[in-house]
Amino acid sequence: MLVEHMTWEEYRDEVARRIIILPVGSLEQHGPHLPLNVDVVIPTSLAKTVCEELDGMVLPPISYGYKAQGGGQLFPGTTSLDGTTLINLTLDILRETYRHGGRRFLVLNGHYENTAFVTEAVELFGRAVNDATVVILSWWDQVSDEMVDELFAEAGFPGWELEHAAVTETSLVQYFAPELVREDRILDDQSERMPKYSVFPPPDDTLPKSGVPYKATHASREKGEQLAKHVVDAIVQIARQEL
Repeated sequence: MLVEHMTWEEYRDEVARRIIILPVGSLEQHGPHLPLNVDVVIPTSLAKTVCEELDGMVLPPISYGYKAQGGGQLFPGTTSLDGTTLINLTLDILRETYRHGGRRFLVLNGHYENTAFVTEAVELFGRAVNDATVVILSWWDQVSDEMVDELFAEAGFPGWELEHAAVTETSLVQYFAPELVREDRILDDQSERMPKYSVFPPPDDTLPKSGVPYKATHASREKGEQLAKHVVDAIVQIARQEL
């Protein structure tokens, strides 16, 4: 299912008939307990699991994303793209895969700030071709209210804007790649204030020193497995309906 593991002949024979999944992530701080590539690990792992249910293939992920908001840029390791760079990179991948025969695309996003730029790339792609279908989705948008209530029954749900390196992302990495989690460094933290506007550069009291804005200690591998299956089921249903 992984394009990078195919020979060119295998790719040639499969690309036109399969759903093609492009994971898009980022290289961004995720606290002291998670690696910088969380936003790549999660959508790529979800994509692989989706392909166990669908006849799909997974392109190599876009491993860099648009600039992390909320002070993420201030942490060493957070390495981001300008919006135009992400647009052009995504557009080039879609164009090239289309040239090879791909016609059904699922762009699976793992980094919130990518959304507008990936959408622009798909819009530009759609102006150039008229026989391809592209679905864009972010994994957290596929989590039902009922699942949110269940996952956050103890911690309380702070909203997705604070769910960074906290319950859901930590749980999913514990499930998909437990060897990457520094279990002894999982913690709870929060900003002193959360204004509903942006200031550049971000004031110190709006940014947790750890980079963890909520209760990561409420994460678990069991929650990750439950959440992964829930999201995969939703993605499979969307792909079957739209692609």
